[in-house]
Amino acid sequence: MAATSFWQLAVALAMAVIGSRASDTCPAKDEAAVSACLQPMLAYASELQAQTGAMQFPVQGANIFEHLCRLFKEFKDCVHDVHCHSLSIEAIDASYGYMCGDGYQLFRHHVECFAQVETHQKYLNCKRAATAAITSLQVEKANTNVYFAKLCSIMDQYLRCSHPIINSSCGQEAWQLVTRVTEDSLRVTMPSCDLRPALM
Repeated sequence: MAATSFWQLAVALAMAVIGSRASDTCPAKDEAAVSACLQPMLAYASELQAQTGAMQFPVQGANIFEHLCRLFKEFKDCVHDVHCHSLSIEAIDASYGYMCGDGYQLFRHHVECFAQVETHQKYLNCKRAATAAITSLQVEKANTNVYFAKLCSIMDQYLRCSHPIINSSCGQEAWQLVTRVTEDSLRVTMPSCDLRPALM
């Protein structure tokens, strides 16, 4: 959410889970390897978050999207030899698998429109509200149930706020892409979070 591109909504979900829920089926050695493989994605997410207040140009949309998918491919190559059940791997797969796989061409088709929407004041208001709410939520991380319940509520508000803007600017097909990535991510990251009404 705090990242500069809203199709990166997925990364907010994945990163919320990573570090908040430990895997009970992966040895510490494997989890350490996964964590090391994640570092380039985490570093890029942090870099994007730091740029949130900066002016965005439409061409950045395509560049960010392609770079995210390159990082995803590098991550998959990096964890190739990890065969245990890692929640971190599942979260990243759920967040990026479709966007950088079967849905790549569709995302590539809509990415410039997504980038344009990010310059709209109404959308910026949605993003700022969500960013502020997530920032204030960090104090709740120790209480996992409360944290994820509130994160679900923040995501619901963000999606309800941004839905009409994305739909009217980029069309229903573009919104369906946001819906697909959000639902895929939620199945792994927050299975009890039902955002279907906000996505419809």
